[in-house]
Amino acid sequence: MKTGTKIYLDQAATSYPKPEAVYRRADRFAREVGIGNDRGFYRESRRVAEIIDRARAGAAELLNCRGEDIVFTSGATESLNTLILGCLEAGDRVLISPFEHNALTRPLAWLAERRGVTVERMAGSLETGIDLDRLKSSLTRETRICAVNHISNVFGLVAPIEEIGGILKDYPETIFAVDGAQSLGACPVDVEAAGIDFFAFSGHKGLLGPTGTGGFFIREKLVGLVDPLKFGGTGVVAPGEVFIDRLPHKYEVGTQNSWGIAGLRAGLDYLRRETVEAVRRRIDSLTRRAAEGLAGIDGLTLFLPPPDRHHGIVSFNLDGLPPRETASLLDRSFNIKVRDGLHCAPDAHRAAGTFPEGTVRASFGPFNTVEEADLLCRAVGEIAEAFVNPQR
Repeated sequence: MKTGTKIYLDQAATSYPKPEAVYRRADRFAREVGIGNDRGFYRESRRVAEIIDRARAGAAELLNCRGEDIVFTSGATESLNTLILGCLEAGDRVLISPFEHNALTRPLAWLAERRGVTVERMAGSLETGIDLDRLKSSLTRETRICAVNHISNVFGLVAPIEEIGGILKDYPETIFAVDGAQSLGACPVDVEAAGIDFFAFSGHKGLLGPTGTGGFFIREKLVGLVDPLKFGGTGVVAPGEVFIDRLPHKYEVGTQNSWGIAGLRAGLDYLRRETVEAVRRRIDSLTRRAAEGLAGIDGLTLFLPPPDRHHGIVSFNLDGLPPRETASLLDRSFNIKVRDGLHCAPDAHRAAGTFPEGTVRASFGPFNTVEEADLLCRAVGEIAEAFVNPQR
């Protein structure tokens, strides 16, 4: 089997392609407006303010929160760092899931070394997910943050955030933080229903916007407790010597990525028209189809969570073939783009028993097709026949 058309199955890294309106909106903004912030009183500056406000409102609508509770950043990594570095002190205790990304675990490891913060991992496995009974027994009144990856970027395991939020109601001093880099825009999220205090999101994945965009939801009660990651100009009350201690200005300093936010707004508009629920159903259907097709290949091992907790990602390995070699063959011979290795989440691989080599990861988005899922399965089957089962 040969294919000349590029098949992009690395949506968990960055969504591609984008809705056509994203390209057009970013290009038009760059050419006709072009400035970086809303701090002037001329028309283009007011236009920037309007675009940012509408993008903020669009993200808030998806999360069921107020617009002013949305802060724009360069992405989920900066968002998580803002929370972690902004509120944890010596002696604080943090409880995290076994499936976290390095965007969370690395700043926590730094704080553990430099400030004496204690980091503990919840019990869980790929087959069962997070053990909620063990979570209950692990929580204490001293737990400062409970942080959970909503959808694992390695295995597509969906965390039961509503159930976790219900448990944390008995611990009002614990901040419930969710890494939603893989979920916002790809599945419904309601911060009120789930009792979430802090939700980090990416703009260039499920929200279908440009790279360098993202942000976080923060509950107003945390604003006085979480210091900003950066200090600088906001254009609001300029004579202040430190910072403006209110949303969103406390955390949005310096020149914003207005070009990117203009494109992000177009992605949010697309999701509003299509609905996130429709996108979720489409991606789930493709995920199931690929998993079922790959399951029939001799010499292939799938690493799948339970079907009712699985979204968007299929991780697998071929016997005796390193993940990098499989991914390289898919690219060179079939023009299929997948990811290999540890996917910046070594803890997730340790939990699933795929450390240190990792896995091959195929991930799906709203513009992938049934034909592409089938071509992936056929291509992997041909690789298995040639390199894993040549005698058959």
